[in-house]
Amino acid sequence: MRGVVLCVAAFLLTMLVVGVIVSLAAAFLEHPEIFKELVNSSQNSAYPSPDVDAALTALLAEAITDAALKYAGLSSILGMLCGLPWFFIIRGKKLVSTDVTQVHSKAAIGTLLALFAIVLGVQFVMIAGQAVIEQLFNQGGSSLSDALDESMTELALSTLGALYIVIIGPICEELVFRGAVMRSLERYGANFAIIVSSLLFGLYHMILFQAAFAFLIGIVLAYTAGRFSLKWSMLLHMLNNGIATLTIYVNNDLFAGALVLVFFLALIAAIVILIVRRKLIIAQKRAGAPSEPKVFARAFKSPWLISYVALTTLIALWPLVVQPILDLL
Repeated sequence: MRGVVLCVAAFLLTMLVVGVIVSLAAAFLEHPEIFKELVNSSQNSAYPSPDVDAALTALLAEAITDAALKYAGLSSILGMLCGLPWFFIIRGKKLVSTDVTQVHSKAAIGTLLALFAIVLGVQFVMIAGQAVIEQLFNQGGSSLSDALDESMTELALSTLGALYIVIIGPICEELVFRGAVMRSLERYGANFAIIVSSLLFGLYHMILFQAAFAFLIGIVLAYTAGRFSLKWSMLLHMLNNGIATLTIYVNNDLFAGALVLVFFLALIAAIVILIVRRKLIIAQKRAGAPSEPKVFARAFKSPWLISYVALTTLIALWPLVVQPILDLL
């Protein structure tokens, strides 16, 4: 667990650092006068005016925030590409050879369509769940979906952002979580590898509701990669993200309603598929049982995994719970 968690944490940290660097560089290139004024204020005045410094600081913060939103696609792509090399630590050359090319079983078109139906069905469950829970958060004066909606919209409306969401992000995330992470854990059993890699994948998103959705989708993608190959989980991931991006571009109530209906029908189909194939699912569950006793208990007692879960959960809860409490204090 230590190697896997440290690599995922380093991957996350690399993305954040690259994002900060890109935002600062873009803000400096677009607003050099603010940086110049700040330097002059600190060097040329023994007693700088607090009002002037506060105004300049506010302008700088606004410039950096605007740059972060404007160049979110570029920083996300660069951050992800810069973070990928960390996983050579736990996979070596297998990261770009075996993890990508390994095929366990051939995937029939019908099976892939069934898996896609399950993905869409999960979409409906999450939409319905979000609508219910959002009402509870609204009564408390906060919003569950604002952070997700704002981040997704700003990112998807740029060319690089859409490219990241639909193509580059899914490919890299599959390589990381269903490739390096899951493959590293498979020696402890397929079920263990699927659950833990999906948990790490969900918390990696660090937005509460998106994390829950990503965990459920991650289980489907992990099953697909483990049962068939990574290329099929990449395809499902791209289709899922492509639909989410399309809803942003086609901001139409009729289209949104039709899409929810499609998700609902997919959920019904998914339930039928799971019932019809229950014997196969049970057999595969037994085949993927942990290879060592109490492997789940041992993993979830790991201080590395506990620290990762605690930190990413705190970040996800911060705007919804922690910040409102601090504001009241």
